[in-house]
Amino acid sequence: MNDPNELSKLWARERRQYRLIFGVAFAIFWVTSLFARLLPSRMRPWPSVTDVHRSCFAEARAVTHRVLPFAFL
Repeated sequence: MNDPNELSKLWARERRQYRLIFGVAFAIFWVTSLFARLLPSRMRPWPSVTDVHRSCFAEARAVTHRVLPFAFL
């Protein structure tokens, strides 16, 4: 494990795994945000903390960034 090349390979592998998990979670939350737009605001899966209306992509990205760190606990 003292080899710098081996350490960089490990970091690259972990980076790929994180991006894969992020991509899957983002896709799930994006579809959820699309369906949530069809529901009345009081029935949405997550409440809007602010009155700012974001796009489905921005909303899915924000939720993914909030939830994803819990996958690594």
